[in-house]
Amino acid sequence: MTDPSDPSEAKDTSDTITIPDRVNMAEWFLDARLAEGRGERTAIFYRDQRISYRAVVEASCQVTNLLRELGLRIEDRVLLLLLDTPEFAYAYFGVLRAGAVAVPANTWLKTDDYAYYLEYARPRAVIVDAEVYPQLAPALAGAAYPPIVIVVDRSGETVRREGTLEWSAEVGRQAKTAQTEPTYRDDFSTWLSSSGSTGKPKCVVHMHHDFIWNTIAYAQRTLGLTENDITLAAPKLFFGYALASNMLFPFSVGGACVLIPERVPARDYYELLERYRVTNFVTVPTTIAKMIEAIDGAEGRDLSSVWGLVSAGEALPGRLYRAWKEATGVEIYDGIGSAEMFHIYITNRPGDVKEGSLGKLVEGYTYRLIDDEGRDVAPGEIGTLVITGESAGAGYWRMRDRSRATFWGDSVRGSDRFYVDEEGYFWFCGRGDDMLKCSGVYVSPVEVENCLLGHPAVHEAGVVGVRDSAGLEKAMAYVELRAGHSPSDALAAEIIAYARGQIAAFKAPRRLAFVDALPRTDTGKIRRAALRKLAAETAS
Repeated sequence: MTDPSDPSEAKDTSDTITIPDRVNMAEWFLDARLAEGRGERTAIFYRDQRISYRAVVEASCQVTNLLRELGLRIEDRVLLLLLDTPEFAYAYFGVLRAGAVAVPANTWLKTDDYAYYLEYARPRAVIVDAEVYPQLAPALAGAAYPPIVIVVDRSGETVRREGTLEWSAEVGRQAKTAQTEPTYRDDFSTWLSSSGSTGKPKCVVHMHHDFIWNTIAYAQRTLGLTENDITLAAPKLFFGYALASNMLFPFSVGGACVLIPERVPARDYYELLERYRVTNFVTVPTTIAKMIEAIDGAEGRDLSSVWGLVSAGEALPGRLYRAWKEATGVEIYDGIGSAEMFHIYITNRPGDVKEGSLGKLVEGYTYRLIDDEGRDVAPGEIGTLVITGESAGAGYWRMRDRSRATFWGDSVRGSDRFYVDEEGYFWFCGRGDDMLKCSGVYVSPVEVENCLLGHPAVHEAGVVGVRDSAGLEKAMAYVELRAGHSPSDALAAEIIAYARGQIAAFKAPRRLAFVDALPRTDTGKIRRAALRKLAAETAS
């Protein structure tokens, strides 16, 4: 490939992006590769397998045929609870090819979370990995709108799960060609989950158009991906960030992705980068910090194929950037995006990186920085970001008031605060709400607090974010104990372990401290600002 760090190799970004009225993502991201003569090129590296574009197209057609046989029609929703395996790609594009709507969801959640999805999204079908099914099954028993359930069992064993269909048998008997639904660019294609202030996800409704537009603007024109690129992601495909960066983006140019279903220890990424000759590693600052701690794992590894890391999910501290560059020489392109806008819209880029900043606008996007009254702030001052671009979602499903507060046409008003320097680089200054962002994922403090209250020793709890030694945000819990319980390190560890057993592990507090009384307002609300100050003083 051409050297992406050479500005002279940058692609022209002056052309307006035009999306045809009739377009289906399955055709644009997949079928077009066959038309270009790339059918036998590798699309997916999985274990020791190299899966071609032709094989992905054929398998997606089989999924489309199965869904239609089961009675699904255009706009019906399909909940995807799948690990990062080839079946994710087959299912995702099979759903889109049928004109249905894909709803990828976090596979690390608990039964109550899946019960929420079944009621909130009301999917006609669920395609679930056998490893996730035990968490889903109890939710199915009480579902008001029971879906068709298709279980992907990769063990090779035939396991009878009452009331479900077995993926291999059902998909395997379908024809490998299918008619693609001639969707419009404004037909719904995918719902992306965005964490809510109550801890329950908000689903952002996106159209076929949104994914194609950002892919051209960011992946192709700004990042400069080509058919020679091989991507690998630390986040999983159920995150919109990885869905795009480690599948849609490489597929759009005839490149390839590496799929790993397991959670990977930081040290092991060095071996994977070498084994698959990865060129672009998609990650988050938390993983970068852990890889720096395990830098001895890079010794003797040939990482010469890697031309860059894409980092997003949370701001990258300058000291992590410097430590990584000094250790590996590989550039990091830090940026910011959102489920509401689908993907990255501000970023550092090949040939233009400013340490500590989030880079500049992706061409095609515009912005405002506003104060609490909605007025534009003066140049150089901190304001809340309103980002405008054609990849904006239509709104949150079944959340009228939240949608109108967030989506203003093609603009999205978030809660992140920034300032822009005289050269046009964006600098992150924090959030205007109480949401935490741990390991690149938004976490509601209310959800964590409610979980902690379930422990018999906990009377009250307050949760805030605190920066660790690497500058990354982690959940910190302050706990008032019930009468008869005394503070101890053992009890703190017990309460944290309890939380990890009740909610997804990444949401659980990393640290816990006991207090006689939580600081409160006159109306009885927890004063999180006081807790954040206490946490900062403790950390320093």
